[in-house]
Amino acid sequence: MSPVNQVKINDHLFASIVHGGILLAIFCLVMFSSCKKPIPTPEPNPVADFFKEIQDVLDTATAKTITILGVDDNCAAGPNLQRQIRQEIIAQLHNLESIEILEYPQSELDAKFVEMGTKLSEGISPENATELAGSLEADTLLYASIETTAPDVHIKVYSGTTGAIIFAETLQGWQLPITASNAPLDLGGGTTTSENPPPTEQPAPSGP
Repeated sequence: MSPVNQVKINDHLFASIVHGGILLAIFCLVMFSSCKKPIPTPEPNPVADFFKEIQDVLDTATAKTITILGVDDNCAAGPNLQRQIRQEIIAQLHNLESIEILEYPQSELDAKFVEMGTKLSEGISPENATELAGSLEADTLLYASIETTAPDVHIKVYSGTTGAIIFAETLQGWQLPITASNAPLDLGGGTTTSENPPPTEQPAPSGP
């Protein structure tokens, strides 16, 4: 075989190897792409989205502090649910990180409402809102009301500077976390307690 033919054969062999390597690389790439799991879409979180809207409002108002004036129970949902919703509002506000919660005893806040001759459920005038915010040293004031046992919770935020309502929306069907106060009763074979336990059987008196 002449040297020229040998070179042609070697070139052809080299080209075949390169071509095969390229095809193999393309095949591996296609297989890898088809086996790659898609990134799961995060589940919607309406509670977080709702409080993100509040955060946007607070950021726009350059507010750094907020006070919760109260949580009214407009649908007789009961004190347990009322208490839990207040705790959840505080927890969600803490998650915002950009706002500081100034907490006051509810009795102290109620006394201020009596002094002003106003009821939270009837709304607060801009004058009363600015006066309250000044006495509480809060940039904003938050008021919540339970409208249904779903629960649907209506939340208002007042500006401490102008007294105007800067946020007013309802969070519908708030999916509250399960706690001891709202957990379903265990009606299985566990122990139960009763407010009126059966009387303890007394031993019969012994004879003389």
